[in-house]
Amino acid sequence: MNAPTRHAPTADRTPDPTHRTCLALARGQAERTPDAVAVICVRQGRTHRVTHADLHARADRLARALLRAGIRRGEPVAVLTARSEWTVSSLLGVLSAGAAYFPLTTEYPAERLRLLLAASGCRLVVADEAGRRAVPEFGDGDLTVLAPDQPGTPGPAPEAVPGPGDLAALLYTSGSTGLPKGVLIEHGSLTNLVTGLQNMLYAPLGGRTVEALSAPFVFDAALQQSLSCLVNGGTLLVLDEHDRRDPHRFLELVARHRVGLINVVAPFLAALVDVGLGDTPTALRHIVTGGQAVPTAVVRRLLDRPAGGSLTVWSMYGPTETTVDATCLRVDRSTPLDGTTLGLGAALQGVTVDVRDEQLRILRPGEPGEICIGGAGLARGYLHPEQAGSTGFVTEGAGGPRLYRTGDLGRLTDTGELEFLGRADDQVKVRGYRVEPDEIGNVLVSYTGVTEAAVVAVPDGAGDRDLVAFYAADARVDDDALRHYARAHLPPWMVPSRFLRRAELPHTQNGKVDRAALTDEATAAAGGAEAVAAAGGAEAALAALGEPAVTGTVDDKELAALFGVVLGRPGLAPDEDFLTAGGHSLKAMRLANRIYARWGIAVPLRTVYDHPTPRTLARALARDLGALGPDSGTAPAAHLPRAEDADDYPLSYAQQRMWTLHQLGGSLAYNVPVVMDQGDLDRTALEEALAVVVDRHDSLRTSFTVRDGEPRQIVHDRISLARRTVDVSAAPAPAEAAEQVVRTEAATPFDLTEAPLARVVIVRLSADRCWLVLTLHHIICDGWSIVVLSRDLNEAYRAARRRQPAVLPELPARYRDFAVWDRTRDVAARAPAWRERLGGVAGHLPLPADSRPDAEEAFRGGTCARTLDQELSARLRALAARSERTPAAVFLALLGWLLHRLTSLEDICVGMGSAARIHPDVEHLVGFFINVLPIRLFPRPDMEFDELADQAFTALSAALEQQDCPIDVVVRDLNPQRTAGTQPLTNVMFAYQNFADVVGPAPADPPPGSGAGGKADGLFLSQSRLIDVTLDTAKFDLTLYVHDTADEFRVAFEYDGRLFRRSTVERYLAALERLARAVTREVQA
Repeated sequence: MNAPTRHAPTADRTPDPTHRTCLALARGQAERTPDAVAVICVRQGRTHRVTHADLHARADRLARALLRAGIRRGEPVAVLTARSEWTVSSLLGVLSAGAAYFPLTTEYPAERLRLLLAASGCRLVVADEAGRRAVPEFGDGDLTVLAPDQPGTPGPAPEAVPGPGDLAALLYTSGSTGLPKGVLIEHGSLTNLVTGLQNMLYAPLGGRTVEALSAPFVFDAALQQSLSCLVNGGTLLVLDEHDRRDPHRFLELVARHRVGLINVVAPFLAALVDVGLGDTPTALRHIVTGGQAVPTAVVRRLLDRPAGGSLTVWSMYGPTETTVDATCLRVDRSTPLDGTTLGLGAALQGVTVDVRDEQLRILRPGEPGEICIGGAGLARGYLHPEQAGSTGFVTEGAGGPRLYRTGDLGRLTDTGELEFLGRADDQVKVRGYRVEPDEIGNVLVSYTGVTEAAVVAVPDGAGDRDLVAFYAADARVDDDALRHYARAHLPPWMVPSRFLRRAELPHTQNGKVDRAALTDEATAAAGGAEAVAAAGGAEAALAALGEPAVTGTVDDKELAALFGVVLGRPGLAPDEDFLTAGGHSLKAMRLANRIYARWGIAVPLRTVYDHPTPRTLARALARDLGALGPDSGTAPAAHLPRAEDADDYPLSYAQQRMWTLHQLGGSLAYNVPVVMDQGDLDRTALEEALAVVVDRHDSLRTSFTVRDGEPRQIVHDRISLARRTVDVSAAPAPAEAAEQVVRTEAATPFDLTEAPLARVVIVRLSADRCWLVLTLHHIICDGWSIVVLSRDLNEAYRAARRRQPAVLPELPARYRDFAVWDRTRDVAARAPAWRERLGGVAGHLPLPADSRPDAEEAFRGGTCARTLDQELSARLRALAARSERTPAAVFLALLGWLLHRLTSLEDICVGMGSAARIHPDVEHLVGFFINVLPIRLFPRPDMEFDELADQAFTALSAALEQQDCPIDVVVRDLNPQRTAGTQPLTNVMFAYQNFADVVGPAPADPPPGSGAGGKADGLFLSQSRLIDVTLDTAKFDLTLYVHDTADEFRVAFEYDGRLFRRSTVERYLAALERLARAVTREVQA
């Protein structure tokens, strides 16, 4: 992707579309991987999967039916279905028949459907049951309706093969003349787009990635997503209307289906960030966004989160007339972000972009003008060119190249990046949709009794815009009647949020409606939206409400205040309707998020729509609270209370467990070394950064003592984290010498009574390469903490390199606050559920050992590891996806089956570590929070593996729901028979790790951001810089580690050397791989 230029293609490789179309590319992919899953659709609680071969077979049957019905090449065929896998096969079927795909949606009111079908001249409609319910309303019977599921037997592909110059799609956008405009897209333009995005978005994901399709099918982005994903051999996850709008459900499905790429409009991206996108690692790597200006603050919040290092945000820009996208800006955690919104970036492959004046003369960088786009991505034109208005397609001079005048104002920077400056006309973007206010005004004026109408857009106080309609009418017309009429004739996103009746509308001296005056009036009428924004946004307004009036109740006045925060309408009455007051789907999401934050109740969007007033919704929520009961754990997450200043503090449950293990002689097993290959380092900046993080996190300033027989922690006010340097550059093998330094560090015990319980060593391997080695005791950190610490250290280091103070977000709590709160919790109420699951379980799992344990050799051990090849790894993922289980459950079942074969036991209990950050205030703390969850399985010799995997998935889910009950309480409650030298209940452990997801993608080589003197400007805890040094320690008798990378699984057994010889554990590992191959033998990856 190069800088925008005038007429030269902006990529090194311009595709030759003369013999290729997306349809042909998708068909070729289906021939190569016929049994791979092409589409997943979750609807009505059931998951439907369609392979590439089956998808094209369905498409070919539909294409033959269309040809039999007399469809002509390039003729539009409407597709009107509920969101499903049939929508995708219908798209391919229409293209296979040589026709033009014309998407419609069942969300359109009947009048809108009638208008578009008439304007398009469409004769054929592909409609499922939902679509057919709308078809009879079209009236005159001129339409032929075909079902997407056509009968027939497999046969050759239809012969109506389209070429690059043939029409591929008819897409409608809002029109400035008051009528929607039909844009004609050719196959060649689509191919240019899809092949251009291939190397950027899809190739880095390794193929066969899962892409979530949340855009409406009438949106041009849905066409790009569908074809790009299928051409690249991926799997399209089609979300239904509810799931694509609900951010909680959206993230749940993204995690469950290991989605690697999403494409969402900017307001929905903000909603996803609000509910936790980026908080925890998933398979997600690429986030495509756009549709309207993307707020920088939203992107920075996302990328600064624990999993933000593994994410790349792609901000796309382009009108439908330029085939979906024309420019792109790539942003990751290392990208400097200036201004309030992201820029537009640089032109895509085969596209030309420049900025011109009114006479279409090209302007120099820095000069503002109209953004004009040319090249291979241009659409053929409009179905009715007379509807183009002031923007549209023009030809530069006699026989010159075609251009599209976007009507967007912008300028080029000196580096060739494009900046967006606004609109030259009244067009606006609302919830990612292009909206012409005049089109809405014309619809309103068509209502009997309305004499004049105008629509303006104003900020809604939450980063989006609201449409406000002003109208003059006779006495028979009121707001509700006009709103009802608008809903019957316009798509949901074009229905104004507010209707304001006036005796007459203001006009300029030229006789035109004075939009500036109306905009000022609408903004003043909204009042609350701007006030909320000025006061710090919805969070500040929410804080001003104070705590809920009565615990366990929902007061309609409090709920009305929440409505007002979301709608920007202070003083809302309890009986005022959410939708009537300007609510829509995105605002309903925000309302649901606020309710969850305040009362701890997850509210489906459907509930908001079914109970749209504060009073009725309060009653519904009160019923939910009553059904949940007082001990449901759904109380709102109030901030942790601040612990009073004291000389020492109690240990948290997790710390207490680690302190006990340390006293038993396992100190070396609980040293945590983190080793990063950093290139060169700025020692002064590193020292300043270490001081910042030590001051920021209690745990790095903590030591432990015993008072009155009880262990206590002391948080020191000031302490320094010393560093030392070891130079191994002169060693014959510097890397081996460096590894020995790490082993020595890991084998050096900590004295828990002396702070800090962390050490820093810089190991110099050469003049321009060193390892940064952090060694910490487990009692002050866990795996999550390593990510938090590395992120904070990186930010502080970068600031020090720039000679600026580090700016880190304020922490809502300290570890000492958590520890005091943790010890005052009523955890006994959680014990009965564990007692029910674990009643009668053996105190430990007897493994066939090679020798008896020797107490003198406690915690000495080793590790055996192997990497499963990509084919087997893919089959294991497919096995999990086929039955909607997680890969973790599959591997847990494999371990259970192996242990069953080793012991012949049919009742097996293994432990699994859980992050157990059970309060939102501790998300960004460095500290030890890990809980151990006992997982009980019941394998039998005659059991099918699917049954054991289901059992494992259910057991995992149940345990995670109760992870806030410390293992110590569980053990104390069960009081199992103890065995000397082993952990009760959990002497065998299972650990499933997505460490690459947590620490982020590998940086380029050399490291990015090199500054003066070859010093790196950032510290990056990344897979390429993380050195794996095998240590000879073991915390449990046997632990299976499963390391999930993007391509394959790495499995390792850590074993207690007192019990097992290495050769024995190697046999265990080989047996585990044989089991994995056996259970996936008939699974198609």
